[in-house]
Amino acid sequence: MSIVKQLGRQSRRCGITRMWSALLVAAAATASVAAAGVASAAGSAARAAHVVSVKDEGHLRSVRSAGAELVEEGPVSGTIPGKVRVSFIIGATITAKFTIYANGGGSIDGHGGGSLHSTSLYSTFGGTLTVTGGSGRYSHAHGSGRLSGAINRKSSSYPMTVQADGKLYY
Repeated sequence: MSIVKQLGRQSRRCGITRMWSALLVAAAATASVAAAGVASAAGSAARAAHVVSVKDEGHLRSVRSAGAELVEEGPVSGTIPGKVRVSFIIGATITAKFTIYANGGGSIDGHGGGSLHSTSLYSTFGGTLTVTGGSGRYSHAHGSGRLSGAINRKSSSYPMTVQADGKLYY
């Protein structure tokens, strides 16, 4: 029996029915990463136990910064509410690694990146994100999506708003 079918049966037995919300994230990921789907390499007949269209938003604050790295945390609302922690590397482009801690348990991990545009007060970004795994009910999570956001560069807490859209398979 394929691993995807085994996971589907196990997920149904465990009663996993909650929707996932990702940030994303992405960046500031936060997120929520929301993930726009990537089909499983197991073949066109195989399906993930759950497929969710995700639309999330995170409101983040700086918890640490050093050089080009900025680490932010904050709440995520939307399809899968929870909390996100994102590590950004900010330069001409922005890259991020994120973990979303879902309110119902489990976590979602991924990375993202995109272009950065700055004005005197705000920097905005847009790009893509990839969900690479997680824990608990999301231990087999995968997907990809779009992320966008804005950061207030003049505030010492570097407040950031991030939106993520896509599909999540888990």
